[in-house]
Amino acid sequence: MKKYIIKSLLLIFITVLIISCDDNESRVFDTSPSERIDASIDEYSSLLNSSENGWVLEYYPESNQQFGGFNYVIKFKENEESTVFYEGADDITVSESSTYDIIAYGGAVLTFNTYNKYMHEFANPSGALYQAKQGDYEFAFQSNENDVITLKGIKSGNTMSLLKLTETPEEYLAKVNDISYSISLASGIAINGEDSSVSLGNRHISFTTAEEEINMAYIFTTTGIKLYESITIAGNVIREFTLDKAQSQLVSLDGNVVIDLIVAPFNINQDWSIDTTLASDTSADFFSKYAGIYGANGAIYGETLERSISIGNTVNGSGLQFRSKASATTTWTAEYNLAFSPIVGKPNQLAIAKVGEGLNWSFYTHLNPLLDYVVDNAPYTAEPNTPANPTEVKLTSTVDANAWFVIKL
Repeated sequence: MKKYIIKSLLLIFITVLIISCDDNESRVFDTSPSERIDASIDEYSSLLNSSENGWVLEYYPESNQQFGGFNYVIKFKENEESTVFYEGADDITVSESSTYDIIAYGGAVLTFNTYNKYMHEFANPSGALYQAKQGDYEFAFQSNENDVITLKGIKSGNTMSLLKLTETPEEYLAKVNDISYSISLASGIAINGEDSSVSLGNRHISFTTAEEEINMAYIFTTTGIKLYESITIAGNVIREFTLDKAQSQLVSLDGNVVIDLIVAPFNINQDWSIDTTLASDTSADFFSKYAGIYGANGAIYGETLERSISIGNTVNGSGLQFRSKASATTTWTAEYNLAFSPIVGKPNQLAIAKVGEGLNWSFYTHLNPLLDYVVDNAPYTAEPNTPANPTEVKLTSTVDANAWFVIKL
C-alpha cells in the first residue's frame, strides 16, 4: 500500500512538472508560427510605408558580388505600389512603378511581383546572359534597427540594407553619382604614405598587402564608398571611406587609413570615338596616318575601313578598335589593348601605353602605324568640353603639338 502511494505521488509530480513546462513554453511562444509571421509582415509593411522619401536599397547582385553594389531608392505605398529610382538610370529623376508584396515564405519576404525595368535589371536574362546577372527581386527580412532594415537576397544570399531616406530620391542619387564620377577617374597610389597600387574599378577595391590580396565589392555613398564587408588594413578594421576631393584621398571613417589617389582629367573608360570625317576632329598629321592605314587595308583585303575609330572602353577591353567592312552585311573588328592612366602631379594629362594585341589584331597589323602614332605621342593634355561628365575631349600631345585628336561620346 505504501509503495502504491509513493508511485501515485511520483506520477502526480511528473504530471505537474510537464504541465508547468508546457505553461512556460506557451508563455515564450504565445502565438503560432504563422501568427508570428503575419505579425512580422504587418510590422514591416507599416515600416516601409512610414518613410515619406522612401528607402535606399543597397543592392548587390550575384552571390560573389562580382558586379559590386548599386543604389536604388524605393517609395512604398499602402496600395502595394512601389516607385523605384536607380543610380544607373540615364535620368535619375525618372522613376519606374510596379507592384510589390510582403509574403510568408519561411518568414516575411519582400517581393517585387510585377516587372520593373530598374528593379529587375540584374535578374532579366538576355541572349548574351541567359542567367542574367543573378540579381534578386525577392528579399527576406532579417532585422530592423535604427531606421536600417537588413535583408537577405533569396537567390544570391547576399546581405543588403534598406536605409530610411531623409531627403528626396533625386537629391540623394545626385550626390551618389557625383561621388561615383569622381572615383571613376581615380586610382590609388599609396596607403598611409606607402606606395601601393590600389584599383577602384568595377565597384571593387583591390590591392595587395604583405599578408594577403584584398578584393572587396563596394557601393557608392553620398560621401564616399562603403564595402560589402569589413577589411583589415594595417591592423585597422575598415568598412567605409570618405572621399576628400581637395586632398585627392579616401579616408576611413576613423581616420586611421588614408588612400592617396591620382585622378584622371576625365573618364576614359567609356565608349569614346574619333570621327575621321571631320577635319576639326583630327590634326593633319593624325589624318595622314589614318589615310595610310585606310589605303593599306583596302589593298590587302579589299575591305573598307570605317571612318569612326573607337577608343577607351571598347567591346573586348580598353584600347583602340577599328571596324573593316568586307561587304554590305559583313564587318570585321580589330582591337589593340591599351592602358590609360593619370599622371602624378599632372591632373590635366593622360598617359597611354600598349598592353597587347586584342581581337583579330594579328590579321590587321597593317593598322600599326596609327596605333604607334597615338601611343608614341603620349602623354596628352586633355581639354574636356565640360568639367564634369564631358561628352567631348580634345587630346593634344605633350611630345608634338601637331599631334592631336578629338574624342566624343
